[in-house]
Amino acid sequence: MAYLVGSRLRVTIDPALGGGVKCAVYMNFTMDECLTAMSCCNGVARNLYLAKDMVEALDWAVKVDMVHKNARFAVKAIFDWDIYHPSPPSLEFQRQRLLGLVTASDILLGLGNTGSAAYCRNIGDDLASSLPSRMDELSLRREVIPIGSVQTIMQFRHPDKSIYRSMELNYPELQVRGSWQRLKWADSSRVTSRMAHACFIYKSRLYVCGGQRSGTFEVYKDAWCLDLVKMNGWRELPSYKRPFLNCQMVVHEGKAYLFRGLSTVDYLDLEREHWGSFQTRFENSRGRREQWPYPKSLTDYVAHAVNGKLYVFGGKCQRPVGSNFFAVLDIAKKTWRHLSGTPDGTLLQPQHGEPGVRKDLASWVDGKGEKIYIMYGMADRQEAAILESEFASSDGFVYDDCWSWDISQGRWQRERVAGNFPCPRAEMSVCYNPVTKQTIMFGGYNPALPYYVESSQTCFGFNYFSDTFVLDHTEPTPRWKQVITGSFPTYRAQGQLLTDPATGRVYLFGGYTNTDWVPTGKHDLTRSYGDVWQLRVDVPGGLFEEIDWEDERRAAQLGPWQACYQCGSVGVWKKCGGTCDGRVFFCTPKCQKDGWPEHKQKHACVKARK
Repeated sequence: MAYLVGSRLRVTIDPALGGGVKCAVYMNFTMDECLTAMSCCNGVARNLYLAKDMVEALDWAVKVDMVHKNARFAVKAIFDWDIYHPSPPSLEFQRQRLLGLVTASDILLGLGNTGSAAYCRNIGDDLASSLPSRMDELSLRREVIPIGSVQTIMQFRHPDKSIYRSMELNYPELQVRGSWQRLKWADSSRVTSRMAHACFIYKSRLYVCGGQRSGTFEVYKDAWCLDLVKMNGWRELPSYKRPFLNCQMVVHEGKAYLFRGLSTVDYLDLEREHWGSFQTRFENSRGRREQWPYPKSLTDYVAHAVNGKLYVFGGKCQRPVGSNFFAVLDIAKKTWRHLSGTPDGTLLQPQHGEPGVRKDLASWVDGKGEKIYIMYGMADRQEAAILESEFASSDGFVYDDCWSWDISQGRWQRERVAGNFPCPRAEMSVCYNPVTKQTIMFGGYNPALPYYVESSQTCFGFNYFSDTFVLDHTEPTPRWKQVITGSFPTYRAQGQLLTDPATGRVYLFGGYTNTDWVPTGKHDLTRSYGDVWQLRVDVPGGLFEEIDWEDERRAAQLGPWQACYQCGSVGVWKKCGGTCDGRVFFCTPKCQKDGWPEHKQKHACVKARK
C-alpha cells in the first residue's frame, strides 16, 4: 500500500491531511492498482480480525469501500442508488468489494452490532444479484457470500435480545457502557402519544408540538411542556394555528422557529408563551429578490439555528424522492439565501460534490458552531413509485454517507463513517451533547434491510432499530461506538432525542413502530409512543455515576421483553406488583418467591395493599 499511496498518505487517511472520503491518490488509481489496494486491505483486515484486533481490522475493511467509492468518483457521476460496475467490467473488482463487505460484517457481528453486520451482508447480496452474468453471480456466491449466510443474519433484530443480553465491554475503542431509564412524573398528566412531532428543550423544559397519533387521521396542533427538573407533570400551552406534521422547531434567543416551506415563518415566544410570525423573502448574492423556491409545503427536513441564522436542508416538497436544497435565513434581516442543492422543478443531475436528495435524515452542529453535519436518510423511491414519479422503484434506498458543511468556507465535504458505526437508516433520533462533546444516535427505520422470521416463514422488507451509538468529537480520529445498556426503549422511528444544554442530560420522547414487526399485543398496524426516557453514557459528564450497572442489567427492559430478576431469562414477563411500581420482572412464581427477599431489601419494595 505504501508503494501505491506514497509516503505522505497514511492508511487509513490521516485527518491532518484533509480527511474525508475523497482522495486524489485513490481516484487516480488504474484498475490494476485498485485491485492491488483492495486485495492488500482485505488481507490485512482478515488477519487483524483473526487476531482479535477489531479496531484496526474494521478500519482496513472499511478502506476497501473507500477505494470502491473513489473509483466511482473518478468516472461520470451516477446516482447513489445505482450500483457501480467498472467499465470495462471487472469481476475481480466486485469480488474484492464483496470480500471487504463480508469481513466488515463478521467484525461488526463480533462486536454485537447486528444492524451494521446485516447491512454489509445485504449490500453484498444486492451487489451479487446485480452482476450481468448469472455464472459470475453463482461463482461469487459459492466463494464469498452464500445466500444462507445472508438469510441467517437477517433473522436478527437490532439490537437482538439473544446477543445483546450477553454483550460485554470488550473493546473500549468501539463500545461504551450506558443506561436508558424511563422517567415518570408526579401527577397523572400526559401528552397524547405521537409521531411526526416537533420537539425541543429550553431552560430545562421539554416542549412537544404537533404530530399525529399512529393509526388515526387526526393531526395535532397542540403544544405542551414538561419541567425536567421538577417533573411535576405536563402543562398545556397555546396551540399553533393549524395542525402540522414532520416539521422542526429550533430555538434562538427565546423563540422556537417553525418553518413549513412558506414565506411566512412562525415562532413560539417561549417567555411570553404566545405565537407570532413574520414574512421572509429569498435574495441572491447581490441582494436582489428571487422567486420563492418551495412550490409546496416542506416536511421531513432538518433545521438548525447557528449565530442568528436558520439553516434548512433536504426534506420532501414537490419531488417525492426527497430534496437536497440547502438554504439559510438571516433571522434579523428576514432574508433567505440559497447555499447548495437543486430546487424542486429543476432537472436533477447526479454529482459527487454535494449530498444527494433525501428526507428523514440525521443532522447536528458541532460544539463550536463551525460545521453542520448531515448523515444517512432515505431517497423515497417507493413513494415515487406510488405517485408514478421520477426515480421510482419498488426497492427502498438509504444513504450510507456523512457530510459536513463548513459555515465560514461555504462548502461540503464528504466525511468518513469510521469505527463501530450505526447501520444506515432514516427517521432516526439524533442530537449533539455540548457537555460530553458527543453526537448520539438512537433508533430509526430502514426500508431496504429485510428481517426474516424463520418460525413463521415471514420476511419483512424493512427494519426498525432501538440501538444506541455515540461519536466522540474530542478524539483525534473520531470513531462511532455502540452504547451497551442494560435496558433500551422499544424499537421505534421518528422519536426525538434532545440534550438539555444546561445539564447535559439526554432525553428521548415519542415515536412509532410497526406492530406486526414488534410484538406489542396491540392490533393496530402501527403504534405511537408518549414516553420519556433518559440516556446516560459512561464518559466524563455523561452522569453514569448515578447508575447501578449490575442491578440495571438484572432488572432490564429490552424493548418489548423483560429480563427475569432472578434467573435472567428474557421474555414477556409479569412485573412485580409491590410498591416498587414494577421496577423488576419475574418469569415464574418460583423465581418471584426465590428473588423476593433480595428485591425487597435492594429496592425497599413491600407488598401493595389491595
